[in-house]
Amino acid sequence: MGFFKIPLYLDNIGTLLAAILGGYLPGVIVGYLTNIVNSTLTDLTNSYYAGISVLIAVSATFLSRRGFFCSVFKIIIAILIFALLGGALGSILTYCIYGYGVGEGISAPFARILLEKGTLSIFWAQMISDMTIDIIDKSVTVICVIILLRLIPEKLSNTLMLTNWHQNPLTIQERISARTTETRKHPLRNKIVFIIAVVMIVIAIVTTAISYILYVKFASSVPGISLNQAKIEGVSYIAKILSLFLGFFIFVLALCIWLANYHLTYPIAAITFASEAFAYDSEESLETGVERLKSLDITTGDEIENLYKSIMHTISETVGYIDDVQKKGEEIAHMQNGLIYIMADLVESRDKCTGDHVRKTAAYVKLILQLLKENKLFPETLTEGYIKDVCSSAPLHDVGKIKVSDVILNKPGKLTDEEFEIMKSHTLAGKEVIESAMQLTHDPGYLKEASNLATYHHEKWDGSGYPKGLKGEEIPLSARIMAISDVFDALVSKRSYKEPFSFEQAMNIIREGEGRHFDPVIAEVFVKNADLVRKVYEEHNKIYQF
Repeated sequence: MGFFKIPLYLDNIGTLLAAILGGYLPGVIVGYLTNIVNSTLTDLTNSYYAGISVLIAVSATFLSRRGFFCSVFKIIIAILIFALLGGALGSILTYCIYGYGVGEGISAPFARILLEKGTLSIFWAQMISDMTIDIIDKSVTVICVIILLRLIPEKLSNTLMLTNWHQNPLTIQERISARTTETRKHPLRNKIVFIIAVVMIVIAIVTTAISYILYVKFASSVPGISLNQAKIEGVSYIAKILSLFLGFFIFVLALCIWLANYHLTYPIAAITFASEAFAYDSEESLETGVERLKSLDITTGDEIENLYKSIMHTISETVGYIDDVQKKGEEIAHMQNGLIYIMADLVESRDKCTGDHVRKTAAYVKLILQLLKENKLFPETLTEGYIKDVCSSAPLHDVGKIKVSDVILNKPGKLTDEEFEIMKSHTLAGKEVIESAMQLTHDPGYLKEASNLATYHHEKWDGSGYPKGLKGEEIPLSARIMAISDVFDALVSKRSYKEPFSFEQAMNIIREGEGRHFDPVIAEVFVKNADLVRKVYEEHNKIYQF
């Protein structure tokens, strides 16, 4: 521009390109060095504007990451921001450097023209001149930058961001989350940057103050220079020093933030993300979590890497331990279920009329629970844990029969009133047996539902059942489900005192009992899904057919 005598600077094209494509640090470096190199080739005073170029680099990176170079309106806003930094701040700096007078730059002739009109002060003449020139300058600069950005292949531009990964790179969203995640007080990166900033500012203030005092003292001792003139020159000197320091200060901060991101924030965030996403709900999830941690591959070569390796070792060991515990738990659960069926079989073996009643009723209970869940009925009660507990405890619903005489259990004819009262006592007897078992453990788990099933499976919706005469929703849900399963299996099964009813007859009886014997909602679901009930019925008839 100087060679061709064009009244523009265009010295920020490289700065904007480096900032947009490479990030904060490359933009700051290019902005700072541009003024230093320019000062060695043309004018030493150019070096004093390094701080302004650095501010333009920072704002360019900030704006580009928010899409300010993708629409005409935002581009205009970006130009005005750059003009304010280069023109307004540059004008104030020029005003201070040249002792409150008009400088010697490109805008100086225009400023003198404005002064000759006699309506403006030196400051405002300089300001208007600098702003006018800078708006034109930054407009041409941004247009050149946009054209160059369009010419650079996308594959190449995607590789120009200055990074220093010592791990598997994070996505853009993960990087944003890493920098914005809420912490108890302040992020470690911010603490480091704050300490460095405070130290540099303190050093700058002290050294600048000492330099100013010495400068004014020296200048005032020179013959022909008054103390007032020396102070004015001192202000100019401070402006130059502070401008140079501002550029260097931002460069150091950008470097510290860049290093802190890649050596602290991102590695720690990656470990945090992987740990937070760690799931213990299945073997597959555990293996996926371990693989996710391994894939981070953090190699910072410092305490962060040691922390990563320690966490990796700890979690790997923990996963192995959890796997062993889960296998043991599955074995215990399998053994527990086996013992439940053995106990139920022992009770049932005394009753020669039931024909694997406990297994068939358990199958119907499981089917009803699934149907209720699918139809979104009783959503607050039908959790996965509840369904598991009811299915596990269903075989124990007749455990109280162990206290009923064999004579009554196997009587081929109709029971007398007295005998029937004894038979009815198996519900409360079952409650006693299960409550005795519950006292032996701190976590009753499925035994709570086993108690409900054993005690209340002969209660009726209209309150005419036994042993308590409960009605409606006073009866536990599990017992209302078992009531249908128990009656249906008794109807379709052969007994010593009766022949089995047909499937259709049994279904009609269940339908007729809606709202009287059975919960109408559960009975309706059961009857409406007769095809699924039949499937269970046929499967168990085939298995237990002798």
